[in-house]
Amino acid sequence: MSSNPLIVLCGPTASGKSAAALRLAEHMPVEIVSADSRQIYRGMDVGTAKPTTHEREAVPHHLIDVVDPDETFNAYRFSKLADKAISSIRTRGNTPIVVGGTGFYIKALLGDLPLGETPPDPEIRAKLLEQLETRGLDTLVKQLEAIDPNRAASIDANNPRRVLRALEIAIAQSKKVRSHNNRFKETKLQAHVFGLSVKPQTLRDRISVRVVKMYASGLLEEAASLRKSGYGNDLASMSGIGYREALACLDGTLSCDEASEQTIIRTRQYARRQRTWFRHQLSVQWLPAEDLAVAAKRLID
Repeated sequence: MSSNPLIVLCGPTASGKSAAALRLAEHMPVEIVSADSRQIYRGMDVGTAKPTTHEREAVPHHLIDVVDPDETFNAYRFSKLADKAISSIRTRGNTPIVVGGTGFYIKALLGDLPLGETPPDPEIRAKLLEQLETRGLDTLVKQLEAIDPNRAASIDANNPRRVLRALEIAIAQSKKVRSHNNRFKETKLQAHVFGLSVKPQTLRDRISVRVVKMYASGLLEEAASLRKSGYGNDLASMSGIGYREALACLDGTLSCDEASEQTIIRTRQYARRQRTWFRHQLSVQWLPAEDLAVAAKRLID
């Protein structure tokens, strides 16, 4: 590879991306830029599987703990902050490696998504909320799939808040396209894009193990602490996979076992959508997730 190339390591949740990046750091000077739409929230550690304190001390990590759970964050802001982090890493003579499963963040960074934030549109939102109440979530999901199948494949389709916002953005951006007002990054980043390929059953098993570990490691306590700090169920961050179920358990509407099982189901569904999205939206060189030593060697080569 050329001097200080940009490496992207993507793949579905629980595929071993962070472990592969840390293995790579044993052989070359790298710094990790997280491309995870949940790890950007402060105080949401257990439920987002953030790198441990030891791992973050061993290898510098960027774009983790960026905003509070009630702040908005999107692909546009990620791209801006990631650009700065990558430039800073290169000035130190290290290799930046973007690691994560949020495809829209990665695509925006590489210059393949329109620039500019999409502000909330009260008129569009009101119409969508009316549709949600009268026709149900499935109708909105189908509408999103018809307008922007890529965005539909990258979100949690069981989360009404995520679907509403994604559809609002898709409708607003489709209007921009029709008005020929779409702008992309002036210079697209050149990157080596790799992905970790996992056998479906292996990934399902890994997800189960991860979720059970999350609950055993204090996910319920973390959710309770966040709620006590004023972050309620109405926030998009708190309705994400794991936190919605944990809050339901705290409210008594789900048992702990039911919360864990529903978290596993939603995570598996999300992982399937991630696999589909990456295979269709990015030119990825796939590496064997079952053998991190082989994956790391391929990355180095």
